[in-house]
Formats: sequence, C-alpha cells, structure tokens
Amino acid sequence: MGVQFIEPPPFDLARCYADSTVKTPLIFVFAPGSDPAADLYKFAAAMNMSRKLDAISLGQGQGPIAEAMISAGMDSG
Repeated sequence: MGVQFIEPPPFDLARCYADSTVKTPLIFVFAPGSDPAADLYKFAAAMNMSRKLDAISLGQGQGPIAEAMISAGMDSG
C-alpha cells in the first residue's frame, strides 16, 4: 500500500493552530514516550502566547485540575 499508509505524517503544530478556533481549541493527549513539550513551548513563545500556555501531566488526582484548566480556558480564552 505504501509508506504513506504505514508511517504517520510529520506533526505540523503551526498548521494545527491555524485550523483551531475559539470553538475548536487544541488539546493534546500524548502517548507514553512522546514528549513534544519543547516544540510546544517554542511555538507558544514565537506566537507571544507563553503566558497563556498551561500544561499538566495527568495522573495521581490531576484530572480535576485539568478539568478546571479547560473550564477556565473556555471562560477566558
């Protein structure tokens, strides 16, 4: 079938951001072993949005905190 059906395409954060809106935000859920945090922080800095970027690692009771962060983002953008 070809490589394009076996390997995922490279992730393009700028393109994903361009597709997002206030009604369709970007929420990332990462698989174990993946750590694109450096790219995310770099992109936020390039967009002058570092102060609006919140990150949390789920597990050990972090779910309610994550829910509160999502709610706050919905309220304030």
